[in-house]
Amino acid sequence: KALRSGELRTRHNMFRYGYYEVRMRAPRVRPNDTDTNGNYVSTMFVYRDAKFRHWREIDVEVTGDSSRSVTMNVLNADGTTVWNPTIQASQHFVAPSWANLRGRFHRYGFEWLPTGITWYLDGEIVGHHSPEHLLKIPDLSAKIVMNLWVFREEWGYAFGGREGKNNAYPMYSEYDWLRFYKWDGDAQY
Repeated sequence: KALRSGELRTRHNMFRYGYYEVRMRAPRVRPNDTDTNGNYVSTMFVYRDAKFRHWREIDVEVTGDSSRSVTMNVLNADGTTVWNPTIQASQHFVAPSWANLRGRFHRYGFEWLPTGITWYLDGEIVGHHSPEHLLKIPDLSAKIVMNLWVFREEWGYAFGGREGKNNAYPMYSEYDWLRFYKWDGDAQY
């Protein structure tokens, strides 16, 4: 079976409050071309026990619909069998024109604390989720995940960019490093 996607994740739910940062470059849809749009989701996120139990997730996503698009998500639900809009809060950021996310490496990060989640691009704040939001800040430990997902044409390219016919394989997300700094105020995991 031909593979189109890949994922790297920690084995156990061992990570919670702290600062997460990755230095990565989103894929080029076509070789040596940083401007053509396609279909992919290149991410770094924390994730716990999806569907049926405790769905907890905090994402940084770079998608194939634009060379400057960053999406930040929080998901929090219990006993959920399928995704629905009430379990997710999203924010979208468009990077400055000089910051083509496919052209060079960038630092993506988020600080996850009981008092809120703050997202960063190259050290600058680009989003925040506060406790006042209707969707509660996740409080259970999670795995760290990094991946490149490409979606099928028969799904209508509804996620990750609608121009999947432009994808030229192989495509690569490049990850230089990942850092996690545990929050000193977390006495138990």
